[in-house]
Amino acid sequence: MVTATIHRGPYLAIQKDASPGLVFLRQFLTASDSLSTDDHKVLCNQLHPDATFTINNNPAITLDQLLPMLAMRSTKVSKFGHDVHTAWDIAEDDGGRTLMYESTSFTVFKGDPESVEARVNEFGVIELSRCSGGELKATKLRTYMDPAPVSARARLAMGMMGQ
Repeated sequence: MVTATIHRGPYLAIQKDASPGLVFLRQFLTASDSLSTDDHKVLCNQLHPDATFTINNNPAITLDQLLPMLAMRSTKVSKFGHDVHTAWDIAEDDGGRTLMYESTSFTVFKGDPESVEARVNEFGVIELSRCSGGELKATKLRTYMDPAPVSARARLAMGMMGQ
């Protein structure tokens, strides 16, 4: 029988004894929101080697393609994260899980004289599978969002900085 667990509020408020998918989400967002490339390496332990990332139904990318993008973000951004509003952890009969979460991401660009947060509403879906050792690994990650506010702020901030 399929069961679901719901969390409302910040992902850092997810308790250590919450459902396995919600605990995974807390660990995943903590690592992926970090601007430290050392924290990004933690993602490798949470992902299946063949995991794919899809944004807005664009062609999927691999972890090997994503990690340089996260490293680049760390050079351009002074603040980044997700304010999670609601997260759903759906347990499947086969031991896998589907995580869905509504959030607002925030981005502040380095050197932005106004330090304005570009905020974007997002909806994320993470498919988790049980591996041979029993641990959950993400296999498919999808995000749906309108990146226009971030792009517009990046152009404006670069213009203010004379770049």
